[in-house]
Amino acid sequence: MTTTIGFIGGAARRPCRYRRRPRRGRRFLHVLPVLVTFLCGGCATLPDLAEPQPSYAAPRAETGLLADTGARIEASLTGQESAYWLLDNNADALLVRIALADLATETLDIQYFIWQDDMTGRLLMQHVLAAADRGVRVRFFVDDLTLAGRDEEIAGLDAHPFVDVRVFNPWTRRSSLLRPLQFVFRSRLLNHRMHNKIFVADGWFGILGGRNIGDRYFGVYDRFVQNDVDVMIAGPLLRDMIRSFDDYWNSELSFPVFWRDGRASELLGQLRNVSAAAVEAYAPLLSAFTPPEDRWRSYFADFTASPTRGPGELLLDSPNVHVELPVQLYARFREVLASAETEVVLSSPYLIPDREFVADLAKLVGRGVDVRIVTNSLASNSHIIAHSAYKKWRRALLATGAEIYEMRANAEVLEYFTTPPAEPDSLALHTKAFVVDRRRVFIGSPNVDPRSMILNTEIGLVADDPGLASEMLEILNRDMLPENAWRVTMDPEGWLEWSAGEETRSRQPAAGFGQRVIEFFMNLIPIKKQA
Repeated sequence: MTTTIGFIGGAARRPCRYRRRPRRGRRFLHVLPVLVTFLCGGCATLPDLAEPQPSYAAPRAETGLLADTGARIEASLTGQESAYWLLDNNADALLVRIALADLATETLDIQYFIWQDDMTGRLLMQHVLAAADRGVRVRFFVDDLTLAGRDEEIAGLDAHPFVDVRVFNPWTRRSSLLRPLQFVFRSRLLNHRMHNKIFVADGWFGILGGRNIGDRYFGVYDRFVQNDVDVMIAGPLLRDMIRSFDDYWNSELSFPVFWRDGRASELLGQLRNVSAAAVEAYAPLLSAFTPPEDRWRSYFADFTASPTRGPGELLLDSPNVHVELPVQLYARFREVLASAETEVVLSSPYLIPDREFVADLAKLVGRGVDVRIVTNSLASNSHIIAHSAYKKWRRALLATGAEIYEMRANAEVLEYFTTPPAEPDSLALHTKAFVVDRRRVFIGSPNVDPRSMILNTEIGLVADDPGLASEMLEILNRDMLPENAWRVTMDPEGWLEWSAGEETRSRQPAAGFGQRVIEFFMNLIPIKKQA
């Protein structure tokens, strides 16, 4: 099953009209808003491009280790079963992606909200380019939100003869000055972003989940690292995931690189040089990701040896986010949660529910369902504005009877998510998953917040697989242990308390006085629905 989302947005194309210059200089102040609107809004339409040719996934590779391994695994599946491998360790999450890139013989289909230009982003880019150099066809699809200042890099990647780049919902004005101004005047459309994360190799194996590409997601960021989860898939559900990539790739908000400046080979060479220099400069910190001597054969065989199995369902938002009143992923997300008979255990790093979600929890608890939720504390939250919105709902959530846990920034499990020799200062929760009745498990990209419910496009899967559910439940239970999280409780008068073992606090844990000050002022900003 595939579920879709969109939302109202986007300004219609309008002709640009020039106005006569006023005679009096003082009238400039009256004309200035019109000029700004001209620059950033009314005439900010995408360039007239030749309609991009539809492009669809190539047939699966017939040779190579991925094809051989995938065929063997599929032969062992029955009915509508798919195979699953949980990726909860940060180092393994990058190693498997590198292995897929290095082992691919035919295709790589890559779709991400964020691909950072840091150590691990450059490292994985090297492996993707190496695959393209071997003749692997790469379709690289990225959201435009974090591409500010990186146009030459993306144009250089697109210049490779075996790489095709498309950008989701791009800004028309590419300069650092006009980009933010354009957002002010076209926010209804530009506020809708593609939050999906997909990495598919040779049509046999694919990864989806919560991780973007960047140091914090793979355990090597010095300030903090993410507690996160992905899942690798093989079997029928992977074919649904590939079709979802095609839907986005060919959507009307998908654009080829339109800011080329004629220096294709130069920009590609520059991209290679910058990536190589970054990987060399940080070689000691990236030592855990060195390919083995047998070029991943033993590693991949060991990793894929024992998959869990079960039928699955892909939940997918529509790429056409400006379409009015579409079906939403969130609707099916709520249906699966509401079907629980005994237990729901949920992880959402940014937890800003709506009234319907709170009502769902109350009904579950009222039927005797045990509901436990883990989210970020103020101390562990990398987006303070999201926390300031969450705390307004904290009492309402507790009033339903659900148990609430908040991740400790100094959690003992930080060591598990750290990739040596890195020594990050703290841990932040980024896992987006839930387990229902110890049988069904959801893993994907959406949070329980307005941005995921309404503004972003998202993707996730629901697997009816007790084995995968058991693995995910073990992770969520670990994250709620006193050494890793604070249990939040509320007394009859509405006073909150944070407890972890024998330690209790009457104020929410924070990373110092400065963070409390920032959070105080964030409470005054009325834009929490954007969190």
